[in-house]
Amino acid sequence: MKLRYLIFSMLVMSASAQLEKATFKPYMHFGYEADSPQSHNRGAFHYVNVHNTVYPDSVGSFYQSGLFHTWYRPVEIYGKDDYSRDKYGYHCMEGGAGYKPYLHFRSQKTPQKFTTGAVAGGFGSFSNGPGQGVPSFERAKNSPSLGWDKNLGRYGAAQLSNRLIYPLDGVGFKEGSNNQMLGYGYYALPLTEPKSSTAGTDAPSGNHCWTLFFNTKNFSGPVCFFTPYHWAKYSIENPHLHGQCLDSSFLKVNSVYQRETNVIPAKQWTAANGDVYYRISPYTLPVDKDGITRLGSMPMTFDSTKWDQLEAWFSGGQPAPAGFGAIGKEIHLRKNKTAFFNFRMNKTIRVDTKDFITQVKDSDPSASAYRWNGTLATQAYRPDLVKLPEYYCLKNGSKTIVAIPERDVPRESKLTKVDFPADAREDFEFDGFTNDPITTPLNPEYTYSDKVVDVWKTPGPVAGPFVTRLSDGSQVVYYWYKFNEQPAILNSHMDDAERELIQKRVELIHRHWSKDDQYFPDPAQELIALDDGLIVTPPKGLEAGYVPICVHQQLAGEKLPDFKTVRR
Repeated sequence: MKLRYLIFSMLVMSASAQLEKATFKPYMHFGYEADSPQSHNRGAFHYVNVHNTVYPDSVGSFYQSGLFHTWYRPVEIYGKDDYSRDKYGYHCMEGGAGYKPYLHFRSQKTPQKFTTGAVAGGFGSFSNGPGQGVPSFERAKNSPSLGWDKNLGRYGAAQLSNRLIYPLDGVGFKEGSNNQMLGYGYYALPLTEPKSSTAGTDAPSGNHCWTLFFNTKNFSGPVCFFTPYHWAKYSIENPHLHGQCLDSSFLKVNSVYQRETNVIPAKQWTAANGDVYYRISPYTLPVDKDGITRLGSMPMTFDSTKWDQLEAWFSGGQPAPAGFGAIGKEIHLRKNKTAFFNFRMNKTIRVDTKDFITQVKDSDPSASAYRWNGTLATQAYRPDLVKLPEYYCLKNGSKTIVAIPERDVPRESKLTKVDFPADAREDFEFDGFTNDPITTPLNPEYTYSDKVVDVWKTPGPVAGPFVTRLSDGSQVVYYWYKFNEQPAILNSHMDDAERELIQKRVELIHRHWSKDDQYFPDPAQELIALDDGLIVTPPKGLEAGYVPICVHQQLAGEKLPDFKTVRR
């Protein structure tokens, strides 16, 4: 009997000694008062602390970690008492800065990038910026057309800035940047006029051109905007949404802010007594010199002042100022309140965070600020980063996981011997994140053609190609297009008169607004700089009314395709 019990015990211990796959999701729900007036629904803006979340040797394709961000949604749909996604669809501008597994190029020192994430009706129509989108979850990267024949997202955003390139792989930051603030948000600019029909149907289109704005060290101002057609096309087959999508609706105010983290790899081990021990892949958060971590700051909303100024300007009045006004008047600054840490292991098991991090009041009243407690969190590989505790335990019978020091991890678990990321690579395959093509129909090797694709070459660019090298290890090929002849505008179902009108309005903006103007109030913390390779100067004669369009991106140092030279 004793021998049988001993054998059984050895089998239990042997089985429990196996390391298993786990996942860590350090979600954070940031607290801000729902205090924005309903009239401040024309736009919103905030600052996010751009920082590294993974160690340099873990920069790869199976981590996904977002930064401080929000979801901007149409009030005409999300304000309904009976709203449901099944009935009204999903409409949102939900992008931001973060670590994204589907990108091609990453700097180990500064791997975060920015993409827009404009979801029109559903994830099948998804714009991540000019020329970058999600034609569907399949993404059809191996199709003959590489998806460029589908007007489902890649044509959703039009380039507006004549001083900034938006790469096909997302907007990167200056090499080595960490723990600095990126300001971004959206405002509805009246660049077009409302119309009663869309693409030959009786579905109306509004004139809300939701425009992405940045505030950084080396570039501030409008970047790109989503065409009204990107939103209105969803209402063509859904008449109950006529006039209610983001082409016609303003924002639902007082949106929530989160850090949305999909996957941080981990390993787990179950002891014979039922206790479960975990080790997570090293995960970092920023810390300032005073020991405070500040993750986001200054969520603000805007009234109709800028809209009214632009309408008057476009009607022949004085140029609208670049700045968005004063806090307390045109700008409402939302008040901070208690945040909620929603750290989870394996999606559902809550991790107790009180032993290593606590929210504090800060000298910046709008900042989400935190202080580190005890010794469980340690300095990371650089002094402006803190590494979260690596080891955790779920006691048998408990519903909450707690962080523990390495010395409390059973030696027989072998958790301390785990080598991240190598030991987790086989645990995660992002089948849904197949890479988007990072070339366009201007590539001389591209032969597929139809009405949607032909806009790349007819009438085509006016100057190029030009090449710039980025700190993510890539080189970008771009051409200069007349603004209203860029592919996104030609695929937005505007007639000649509409395209001529928007051309004139954009030329006014190019002549009177600068990348060095002060558009928004600055945060208390230091601003980040964009990758210097993204900042461009228009060629002589193309200073107003022309924009740079990225047409190809590949590794620096490799031979480029033989792009056709254009001087038109």
